[in-house]
Amino acid sequence: MNTKLIIVVFFLLLVSPPAWAALTFTGESKTYLQAREAINGDDVMPLYEYLDFRFQDTRSKNLSFHFAGWARTNLEGEILGEKTNSELQYAYVSYRKNTNNALANAGRVYVFEGVASEQIDGLYVRTDVGGGFEVAAFGGIPLETDEDGGSGDSIYGGRIAQGRPGRYQVGISYLNEEDDSDEFREEQGIDLWWRLRPKADLRGRSWYNAITSNWMQHNYYLVLGPFDKLKVNAEASKVYYEDYFQSATMSAFQFTTLDPNEIITIVGTGVEYPFNSALTGIVDYKNYDYELAGEADYFGGMLAYAVRDYSAGLSLYRMDGETDRLKYGEYRAYAQKQWARTDATVDLLVVSYDEEINGVKNVYTAVAAVGYAFNAQARALADLEYGRNPEFDKEVRAMVRFVYRFDVSSR
Repeated sequence: MNTKLIIVVFFLLLVSPPAWAALTFTGESKTYLQAREAINGDDVMPLYEYLDFRFQDTRSKNLSFHFAGWARTNLEGEILGEKTNSELQYAYVSYRKNTNNALANAGRVYVFEGVASEQIDGLYVRTDVGGGFEVAAFGGIPLETDEDGGSGDSIYGGRIAQGRPGRYQVGISYLNEEDDSDEFREEQGIDLWWRLRPKADLRGRSWYNAITSNWMQHNYYLVLGPFDKLKVNAEASKVYYEDYFQSATMSAFQFTTLDPNEIITIVGTGVEYPFNSALTGIVDYKNYDYELAGEADYFGGMLAYAVRDYSAGLSLYRMDGETDRLKYGEYRAYAQKQWARTDATVDLLVVSYDEEINGVKNVYTAVAAVGYAFNAQARALADLEYGRNPEFDKEVRAMVRFVYRFDVSSR
């Protein structure tokens, strides 16, 4: 974990006491106690604490400080060979101007700008510049590669967009990242939103990998309606595995588990119709076309019912592909009920394969949960999950959660 910039952030807070003479302190504490079986078969009981809070200057409303992090200790067993673990998710000073939608964040920040979806130690700024234009830029040390202890890690990029409120916006973005001073990622992107007609919205994005000189992905979505309550949507996407996962940092997305030559094309459509204020019906269809693994069709529908203190749903879907793992029926039913301060949820998901996978034909997960709100700030929730899948003959998970929201003013 890179801590130099975080120390500077706290120093800035300490040396500017007049700015923080009057402030509000808001945030949330989430405590989770879980009991489950680890991948290696051992029983584990991890205790998690998630904390996020914000200091806000009550006089100018321009200056604030944000923090979020989590810590875990295992009351029984270990997870990935560790008894304890923790992570600082973000910690930054934020300054927001009252004009031009201007913002500057310094510290450990998350950046979501076009092709960039990053966690960095550095600086992020954005502002409107007139004529429908807005610009954003960021730079610093990326957390994804900094964990290896390299001293030559860096990341920078930005996004420029032009648009008209309620009509359209088009943005272009860029990202460059180095790992130990070596080229790691260089990506470019274009994103758009366009209201074609009063009842037609088009959204999409295309990302390009400048290192491999090829497209990474295209994703486009069209929503039509509602026409007499009927809403229609369509989507089309394409992902090039070798280019999309070229700089993967997680083992699940590396080519030891994925074929780099795979290319997937997805096209689909769906309709949504509210029969009345409480009952809505949805019908979907998607075609998955894998160049190596073949094709698969996913189709079905669901009914969702919701009133003030009760909701329920039922869905039936079918995956019809060319391999055993892509031939199954998927069925789900759920219900949720609220009584004053108490709420309860039950959820059942069943996947029935045409052929057995690792000796298992029917996969299912059943969840039951009960929550209680002590007041507007404090809530407790307990849930029990039981399941069976090709990896676990049976899997039981239990979790107790306590959430507390706080709001303190100081003058």
